[in-house]
Amino acid sequence: VDFPEKDSLMQIYSTFNAGMMKLFPNLKGETQAMTEAMVEVYTENQQRFNASQQPQYFYSPRELSRWVRGIYEAIVHMDQGVTREELCRIWAHEGLRLFSDRLVSEDDRKWCSDTIDDIAQKWFAGVDFDIALKRPLFYTSWLSKETRKVERDELKEFLGARLRVFYEEELDVPLVIFDEVLEHILRIDRVLRQPMGHLLLVGDSGAGKTVLSKFVSWMNGLNIFQIKAHSRYGMEDFCEDLRSVMRRVGVDGEKVCFIFDESNILSSGFLEAMNALLASGEVPGLFEGDEFNALMSACRDSAARDGVILDSEEELYRRFTTIVQRNLHVVFTVNPSGGDWKNRSTTSPALFNRCVVDWFGTWGSKAMGEVGKEFTLKLDMGDAESIGGSWGIGDGEVLMDKVAK
Repeated sequence: VDFPEKDSLMQIYSTFNAGMMKLFPNLKGETQAMTEAMVEVYTENQQRFNASQQPQYFYSPRELSRWVRGIYEAIVHMDQGVTREELCRIWAHEGLRLFSDRLVSEDDRKWCSDTIDDIAQKWFAGVDFDIALKRPLFYTSWLSKETRKVERDELKEFLGARLRVFYEEELDVPLVIFDEVLEHILRIDRVLRQPMGHLLLVGDSGAGKTVLSKFVSWMNGLNIFQIKAHSRYGMEDFCEDLRSVMRRVGVDGEKVCFIFDESNILSSGFLEAMNALLASGEVPGLFEGDEFNALMSACRDSAARDGVILDSEEELYRRFTTIVQRNLHVVFTVNPSGGDWKNRSTTSPALFNRCVVDWFGTWGSKAMGEVGKEFTLKLDMGDAESIGGSWGIGDGEVLMDKVAK
């Protein structure tokens, strides 16, 4: 079955957008223009990129659904109203997260950013684009009760303080907040705050995929779950781990981030089970016989505690899988230099259908320089203050330039 044509997409998503715009009567007139802009960005990306270039270059109308949901999540709690500039800025931010973050090359990311700017200026009327499209586009709910735009320095200061607490409580190694880390933290946070928010983080080993996922989960009050694979770990062990984490979420009411590294894929069955879990919130055959009876008994008690009376096992199981879908967030961490990466879109379709992709790649020279600067800042390496050294470490700036190269 082919994906809907443009006319059908316009009809479907203008209906969704019209319902969302009812929250702000002053913006009702923006429904059609915003939908046209969304569909055009989606079509342009779909035509330029395809899965034969990179497996994550797979585009479906689900991107548009995520775009609508992302805008809604950002504006629903804005009690002071939303201006045209703010709507355009949020629209652009969500578009960049969905379409730009998966791209591999800097040239492609620049093309995507420019395309979003051009389409915004084409469809949004009466907007000051110098304000609406000013970079960087940072949004978070960490600094207030609602999602709002924040400045880089303000966010760096806040996250720096939280990171210090995090590594004192959870890690032994201090972490450095540099610009690229800041961006990835916000991208992970944006997805983990959404119902059915799952991530596919793609980058070299040591790029920080796992530790940043743990940090954002800690910030959002999510418990971390990782399997403990060993030489004798098999499908039966994996199924038991899946049952355990699903019971924690669906029965006990925990919110869990399941971090699953590709090195844990010890057999194709692991990936098949994860595909099913992402697609439907359940794994066929996982709960059977006594396991199923015990689950139903626990679900009945859990529903009663919440004041919900359900009679049939079918209703209880549906409630269980719905809660799992809403409160279990899966983060896949993958190294693109692995041999199977190019085949992932065919062997694991749910990875790309159900997950938002964030391409970490490898840290650039600017990032390496920032890390070096942070760790050498307090070393006595010269009289930089008297000669106006910009990093305050004498010859350290020259050294960091060499490191960055």
